[in-house]
Amino acid sequence: MRQIVFIHGGNLIKDNDELLKVMQTWEVNPFEEKKRRRLVLQERLPEFFVIKPEMPNKDMARYSTWKLWFEKYFQFLDDEELILIGHSLGAMFLVKYFAENQFPKKVAQLHLVAPVLDAEGLPEGDNYLGDFAYDFAAVKNISSKAEKVVIWSSKDDPTVPYQHSVRIQSQIVGSQLRMFEDRGHFNQAEFLELIEEIRKK
Repeated sequence: MRQIVFIHGGNLIKDNDELLKVMQTWEVNPFEEKKRRRLVLQERLPEFFVIKPEMPNKDMARYSTWKLWFEKYFQFLDDEELILIGHSLGAMFLVKYFAENQFPKKVAQLHLVAPVLDAEGLPEGDNYLGDFAYDFAAVKNISSKAEKVVIWSSKDDPTVPYQHSVRIQSQIVGSQLRMFEDRGHFNQAEFLELIEEIRKK
């Protein structure tokens, strides 16, 4: 069965003191049922098996630990039309990983949803990149590592400016940029355009 690997987003918080401060602003509602994108993808794409690694410590994410965890999944991946999707910090992770490393499998599609490039234009308090920061010039290396690269962005994204996607796309030869006006940070569980794109050869 063909596989999709979905890398979720997270937060880049420097330390416990900062985490406690940020957590004070979070709201909790035990009665609110949230659809998870992995489950929606699996439901909409039954011909695929969707793998969603739970990346470690997502609220104080560190690239080094995400890299180690991501690589543990390689032994379970096939070469048959493998598709990778990253959202937000997950997309930034995939950009850095593919820019700096060889991926051991053949990748048919790489989808980067609201990827972060650098600290420029990020909201105050969200501009710490830690070890997720990467060399913009190295992004061009991604061109040869996936058959198709699609970058998804929205002009009303309050978290990651759409200009990040424009600049990333300019470095990846042959990549496509899908720009929306009203999707925000793509936190909706349903993403029909992505599903349609996945089904294309």
